[in-house]
Amino acid sequence: MSKITDGLNDRHKDSTIAQSGPGLPDDSGHPIEATDQDSERVRAKFEDDARKKVKAEIDEQVEKPERGTA
Repeated sequence: MSKITDGLNDRHKDSTIAQSGPGLPDDSGHPIEATDQDSERVRAKFEDDARKKVKAEIDEQVEKPERGTA
């Protein structure tokens, strides 16, 4: 088999990418070890970001005129 490159992404032309092929992927990483505190911190950040986004969207809708243009 001929190869695409000989660098860091060294693989055969007919090999699968992005875990699209059957079996276990060749380039799987180690599982992430996260504590409960880490997961709660990340969850709180996502919830806070979501609240800010929804609030901005609501504020934008409230500021728009109800009918016609401003």
